[in-house]
Amino acid sequence: MLALPARRLEPADLVWATALLEASCAEHPVLAYCCTGPDAQSKRLWLLEQLLRFGLRFGRVYTNTDSSAVAVWLGPGHPAATLYKMLRTGLLPTALWRLNWSGFQRLRHYLMATAWLRRHSHAAATQYYLLALAVRPTARGRGLGRRLLQATLVAMQATHAPCYIDAQHPAQLGFFQRLGFRMMGQCPTGNDAAAPTNWGLMREGRA
Repeated sequence: MLALPARRLEPADLVWATALLEASCAEHPVLAYCCTGPDAQSKRLWLLEQLLRFGLRFGRVYTNTDSSAVAVWLGPGHPAATLYKMLRTGLLPTALWRLNWSGFQRLRHYLMATAWLRRHSHAAATQYYLLALAVRPTARGRGLGRRLLQATLVAMQATHAPCYIDAQHPAQLGFFQRLGFRMMGQCPTGNDAAAPTNWGLMREGRA
């Protein structure tokens, strides 16, 4: 049960939610790393749409009352996107085509690095995984992302399951730590200097 008015997204919400994510995450280190070239925006839109589709299929996607924030959760049992899941869902050939070879290779390295860090952080198999938290740029500074995250944490941890996140913005680490997440480790997400650093954080299971 959610701690404040909020609702789960449905496939009909995909268009506006993708646009919100793109506006909010245009400068995100992973997107900047994987989506390059003159068509970088179309690559970002495609990748963020797949992120939402993945969340709708394997987890829960929430928004707040005025649809200014979105939280994408996976699991338990589906803790993250992997190359195997991309292959099973038919995304692998499309990713190669949409991102081109270099962008696909960078995405592959990112997925492998984050999966490695989760394994070495002793993340539980029954954990929930926060895939994305975004707030519309014009609505920032009002605590909307924090309130949506707090509300969905209550829903996720109703069974006392732990929650795990990957963060690539150093400035976000304090935000998550104030909400009860504990640093588990860090790793590079690629083989070149442009690869962002990834930090793994976990919140112990509690309601």
